[in-house]
Amino acid sequence: MDNILLENALSALQKYRFRSAIGKSFTVANLLDKTYVTEFMKNLADLIEAPTERTAASIFIKRYAFIAVISLFAMTTSNKKMNLSLDNIEMEVAERGKDWLPMISLKNPSVEDWNGEDRNQWRKNVYRELFAYNLYPLIEHFEKTFKVSKLVLWENIAVYLLWLYETELKDNESPNVQDDFRFLIEEAEGKLFGRYHHNPIQKYFSEKKVEDEVRIRKTCCFTYQLGSKRCKTCPCTHITQDGRCFDGESICSAIRRN
Repeated sequence: MDNILLENALSALQKYRFRSAIGKSFTVANLLDKTYVTEFMKNLADLIEAPTERTAASIFIKRYAFIAVISLFAMTTSNKKMNLSLDNIEMEVAERGKDWLPMISLKNPSVEDWNGEDRNQWRKNVYRELFAYNLYPLIEHFEKTFKVSKLVLWENIAVYLLWLYETELKDNESPNVQDDFRFLIEEAEGKLFGRYHHNPIQKYFSEKKVEDEVRIRKTCCFTYQLGSKRCKTCPCTHITQDGRCFDGESICSAIRRN
């Protein structure tokens, strides 16, 4: 059963960069066109001062990961499935001299409510449309076009989903929180994420460092190449010499070990 997003639901999603309407934007489906995405990433790299299109592609997925946060937040807290077809999603364009934290909007904001029967099967449908039909095609396309590892791109998404369930929904009263979190990291099968035998998110759930409750990433997302310091969660923080990975900018040992 379809219904338009309720005002209170929209208000909750605004925290995760969702808006009913945004300014200058582009349709995400266009990124599957090689000519379009090549020019898009070249322009994005210039605007955010990334040294390469590969770096810009990683940063893009970090920003776009909020579509997964928005989707699973709506699923877990309200039992709603959003229309996440790529041609339904609009994203705010970057501007020179500003941090690119783009807003996301849906052309058709209708949602499907869980009908009260077999929530596990319904949840799988949410996952399939989010991961296999939305994120997977972009990740595959970016890897082939910009030579950026899928491991980096999936971890860019995983860190925000772990943050959603471990931090944002930690005190949420919904009875779905723990069950949905367990499904994400333990039960979801690989085919829900695309052409995978194994869940690509699962490998990024690891123990946090006890002293500061930080989970060290398994890959570097290249954010430091925008001129900032390496993140305290970056594996390269612990294996760098003179500010560079021992392995240079190739797929480093932090990735190959996993």
